[in-house]
Amino acid sequence: MSAARNHFMLFPVAGAGVFRMRLLLLAGVFLAGLGHAAIRGEDVQHPRLYVTSKDVDRARETLTPPEFEALKNRQFPDHYDGVGNPDEMVFAALVADNPSAKRAVVAVVFQAFEKLLAAMPDTINKRSGPHNYSRHAGLAASLADAAFAGDLLTVAQRAELRKQILAVNQLLHHPDYWDPASGKASLNPNMTTSANGYRMMFAALIPDHPESAGWMQSAYADLQEEVDHWIDPQGGMIECPHYSMVIFDQWIGSFLIARNAGMADDGNLFHPQLRRAMEWFGNTSTPRDINSNNLRRWPTLGHTYANERTCAFGMMACIWKDRDPEFAAAMAWMDREHGQFGEPGILSYYPGVMGYRRFFRNSDVQPRVPKWGSRVYSETGVLLRNTLGSDRETVLHLIGGRNHSHYFNDSGSITIWGKGRELLTEDDYQNRRNPESREAHSMPDKPATLNGERVMAIREFSSSAELDYVSGTRRGWQRQVVFVKDRDPLQPNYFVLADTLDAKSVPTIWRLFVGGEIVQSEGGVTVRGEQDVNLDIVFVRPRDPQLDVHEDRIELSVAGAGTVTVVLYPRLKTERAPKVTPLLDGAGVEVQTSGGVDRVVVGPEDAEYSWGGRMFRGRVGLLSNRAGRKALVQVGDCEVTPGWAGGDRELRVIRWNGPQYPVFPDE
Repeated sequence: MSAARNHFMLFPVAGAGVFRMRLLLLAGVFLAGLGHAAIRGEDVQHPRLYVTSKDVDRARETLTPPEFEALKNRQFPDHYDGVGNPDEMVFAALVADNPSAKRAVVAVVFQAFEKLLAAMPDTINKRSGPHNYSRHAGLAASLADAAFAGDLLTVAQRAELRKQILAVNQLLHHPDYWDPASGKASLNPNMTTSANGYRMMFAALIPDHPESAGWMQSAYADLQEEVDHWIDPQGGMIECPHYSMVIFDQWIGSFLIARNAGMADDGNLFHPQLRRAMEWFGNTSTPRDINSNNLRRWPTLGHTYANERTCAFGMMACIWKDRDPEFAAAMAWMDREHGQFGEPGILSYYPGVMGYRRFFRNSDVQPRVPKWGSRVYSETGVLLRNTLGSDRETVLHLIGGRNHSHYFNDSGSITIWGKGRELLTEDDYQNRRNPESREAHSMPDKPATLNGERVMAIREFSSSAELDYVSGTRRGWQRQVVFVKDRDPLQPNYFVLADTLDAKSVPTIWRLFVGGEIVQSEGGVTVRGEQDVNLDIVFVRPRDPQLDVHEDRIELSVAGAGTVTVVLYPRLKTERAPKVTPLLDGAGVEVQTSGGVDRVVVGPEDAEYSWGGRMFRGRVGLLSNRAGRKALVQVGDCEVTPGWAGGDRELRVIRWNGPQYPVFPDE
């Protein structure tokens, strides 16, 4: 913990009321010595956190006269529980000089501070996470900035507001307040981001305070370290999509504050890893979901909520439009695909940029489809796709890597969308399929996946126009996925999945969770999708499986070591099912469709095969003949470099200086 955080140690922690009273008394004594100008903050320009007066002027210029008048005359409640969306209230107060909004800002800010100061001592005394009062913190900071920028605060109110800001800062820098380095923190990384973000917000509100610069620099350094360590080299975030956005939103808010405060390098706002992280949020978003108003959303990977979307793409388009117009255009397109959602996510409060998001809503950037494709995120997972921007995208997501906080015991599981429809489904954070999470995902059950801290290490990845390939290991289980692709999304685009289990990993139950009615078919089952796409699941080995068919899944009992290989073939309901023929004792498969003939090899051992004068050697590859267009793909060495050196690649880890949660066993 920095010296800046340790300066306030004049008395021990007592009851919350006594502690708060002492803080306020000390704050009053200190401020009395600063003089009236410092108490009023007369030399401090507001707003100063997320926007400046220049941003306010620019926003005002974008409004038509009728829009301005409507905003100026809008009414806002002046009590905390009825504040609703603070973005509209702050925008109306600053941009339109709305009297109702200005009165509401002044009234609600003191109510927010009262609730915040009542809640914060629980973090010191009971280790309650900072996220428990994120709405109070976000409102208090954002409305204080707006209140100081207005003209309704009396001299006494300004002094009182600064006292309360100081009291919050003192609590945030108390030696027993949330600090991973000293062990006075627990649970998940996003809670530490909350603590560091609060330190940034409240210190920046009183820059004329002698401790402010040190407080800000300390928080800023910690947030920079998070960015350096919590994103894998390709952009995959440390937590599942929902909780990663809880982190990311506060990063952006903090770095906006840092930029406006004049910190170097634009306050870390344009760090390349932040850009890569947003591309991860975008590339892993689902295809357009007919069950979600035909909008894209985040997949329900790990502890992510159903039908969750975000405004972060639109914010990034605004922030990056001058720095990198191409990236901003991609963000604007994804913002539109997410329905120009109004919040960073759902079912959480997001204190970063709270109250100011409307300033980052209209980028005026022409949306363009991103140039994203299949991608390995070395410590987070793998996304395989055939195209982007179509209503008929075929996509597979594999969970893997050590960035595995706020997930279930689901590492190695897969989700599939075929021709724009969800066919292999993920578990839902709100509506769990099974209390034993390893039994609720498309993967083998124990013992290979018994240990929840063990993750699938992504070992190989290769991508080409005709074929993508990924493999990973989790203890005695190896999963290999081949994606046979076509540039035309309506042509055959399908997967061959090979799961190899060693002698220590059997007996086990192998599962696939599906979305649709399951009916028996030759060599396996057909899933009749809810919309216009079916999924044929055809077993290559074992050839005649004895399946247990349930309402939402199929299960296969695996008694001995070996490989389970299946073809997962999405097709329109108007298309005929493929003809699937095993080759090489199951190490290969011929898939015959209206588009032509593909011969796919995938397995743990090398194979050798010739067809039509073409010779194949290796573990993974493709020989195809589609309408006279021949292709030969042999996947060679494609080892994935770990996201960071050292450590067990099959053991999830939080890269920070605090305790691991939970404590990871050796076996």
